[in-house]
Amino acid sequence: MGILEEIDKLDLSDEVKDTLRREHQSEVDPLKSERDSLMAKDRRTDVETEVKGLSDLGFAEAPGLLKYYRRVLLSADAEEPGAVLMSDTELHLSGEVATGATGREEISVAGALRKFVELLPRNNEGKLELSDMMLAEEDHGRPEEGGEEGKETTDDHRKNLEKITGRSLTRTRKRYAGGIVSGGGDE
Repeated sequence: MGILEEIDKLDLSDEVKDTLRREHQSEVDPLKSERDSLMAKDRRTDVETEVKGLSDLGFAEAPGLLKYYRRVLLSADAEEPGAVLMSDTELHLSGEVATGATGREEISVAGALRKFVELLPRNNEGKLELSDMMLAEEDHGRPEEGGEEGKETTDDHRKNLEKITGRSLTRTRKRYAGGIVSGGGDE
């Protein structure tokens, strides 16, 4: 039992009980405010650590994503469920699309976001490995744009295709001049 319940049990006048409650609140409120402030500061520190970790995984080039991640984690209450994940049966999932969930699961928004990041594919170094990131970072042997080497290989490919098809691949305005159109019908 708390002190307020104990005050209510005492055989005192209502005015004295009210005075005791106010005194108790005046002593407790600053302590509660300080505790809440310290908890918020700790939470911000923990979230900043998570955001830094996500940045190190490969999202340093996406500041908007990091800001959104920070905002969600700081806004979401870690204890309160923000979503209910339903079971495969409730979602009518089976075979390849089944998730393996056998029952409902309550999850906070921050928890859902953390789980999503945890499930992202990673390479041997622990960094995220997404196809767009791979394309941007790796050289796939493509010639530079506008380079002579690229033009030569394109010309070689064009000549080879002309030999195979027996048609010229050089574009001219004649292709729009019309030609034989075959169609079905009674004509």
